[in-house]
Amino acid sequence: MVSVCRLLWGPQRAINCYIILSIWILIIIAGIYKFLEPIQPPPEATIISDPFQHLETDVKTRKIFQICNEPQSMIPGDEGILNVKSWSLKGVLIVFRHGDRGPLQHIRNVSTVDCGTPETDLLAAYRAYLHNATLLGKSSAWTGPGSFHGFPLIPTNARRCHLGQLTMRGVAQLLTLGDQLKHSYTETWPRAKNLTAGDVAVYSTRYHRTFQSALALLYGLIPAETLSKLSFIESQSMTFCFKDCGCPITEKYFKAVSKSMAENLRTHPAIKTLAQTTGNLIFSTDAEHGHFAQDPQSVRDALLTYICHDSNLPCDTPTNCIRRQNILGIFMYHDWMTSVQWKNREQRRLSLLLSYGLVKHIVAQMLRILSDGAPHLVAYSGHDHTLLQLAAALGLHHDASLCRYAGRLVFEVYANTAEGAGQSAGGAYFRLLANGRDVTRQIAFCKSARALREHVHVCRIEDIVRFLHDDYFTAFNVTNFKDACFAKSL
Repeated sequence: MVSVCRLLWGPQRAINCYIILSIWILIIIAGIYKFLEPIQPPPEATIISDPFQHLETDVKTRKIFQICNEPQSMIPGDEGILNVKSWSLKGVLIVFRHGDRGPLQHIRNVSTVDCGTPETDLLAAYRAYLHNATLLGKSSAWTGPGSFHGFPLIPTNARRCHLGQLTMRGVAQLLTLGDQLKHSYTETWPRAKNLTAGDVAVYSTRYHRTFQSALALLYGLIPAETLSKLSFIESQSMTFCFKDCGCPITEKYFKAVSKSMAENLRTHPAIKTLAQTTGNLIFSTDAEHGHFAQDPQSVRDALLTYICHDSNLPCDTPTNCIRRQNILGIFMYHDWMTSVQWKNREQRRLSLLLSYGLVKHIVAQMLRILSDGAPHLVAYSGHDHTLLQLAAALGLHHDASLCRYAGRLVFEVYANTAEGAGQSAGGAYFRLLANGRDVTRQIAFCKSARALREHVHVCRIEDIVRFLHDDYFTAFNVTNFKDACFAKSL
């Protein structure tokens, strides 16, 4: 090669020519390697430490953060504000959703998400109570009787987001809610200070997150010595159907509702694409990636794990990340879709059937309370669908924030001593609050609810009894649960 350079350039420039030819040969070799290099799989989603990756609170995102229901931001509701001598609060029934939990499906970078919560005096006192209540910390499981024997009392890791399990933030939410309710009822319900184990009944679905949520709520609400003597009663279903569970036609209603939701999504192809592109960035390879990535509801639920814990959102490249507009689009579509389904005929009938056992049980408890029979406090620890279906069955307006973590429906049972106090007398009333807001007048059969003052309305007990016995199955053109469930057509 040097002789060629001497021939072309002369002896003085031979070295420079040699260097240029060497570089050219290296470039050619590099190009060949590029084509021979095996194709690499797409990189795993990584966390980018860019402040933009956090979802900030503003006017448009406020509703999203309401679902998270941060413990430090929880405020007391209007429970127990009817403080008039002629009105006596006889008992309280609480239907509530469990607290903050980990994702239901495997998501990327979940090990980097901090699901812990700041330590408070209330949380520290609760930890100490559990330590002392379990033979000085020798056991971390429920040692009481019943179906929940051996269930862990508290999340096993204070900061990890375990799949479908309650987080410490969820524990803090229910402790806070219980404590707020206790203070709300201090003046209007003297019995609350001295509730015994016989005065309290607690029902929970057979999930760690609902059992632990019930335990935390009651620690904040009732005396600690009473809590240690309670028996937790297992609900055989997520709907608390009790003895009215078997209902074959609900499968047909489920299919009809699912078909309607699929049609709504089909008419919004942009949302379907948005859900899929967002889902591809969220779900890990351990999840049923394709199915969940196409479902806006599944994508929304997974997003809450990052959003509610102020975690960075995942990216697969520095320029391909989950953006604010993606999140807003998913949540806005979900709110719109649920508002449409709220008016859907099949959805309404499905909610009536699934909630019948719970409504029947609530009415029976109200009548026992009014006859001065125990229990006086009844708690149902359930899920978002528990609240949604009950609210729909009662005819409440659609409320996107109803099913936030630690969301609640509270029934307060009153006796008006000026009218008579027996359950058969005219002085028996109830009041319904959704997340602390009086919604009694929204109930389908309580349109003539009595207004006592601003934000305080009561409905006659006889109205809900009449609804249950006479009007509950009007929409099905039958008179009882069995006929509604075994109908041949929708």
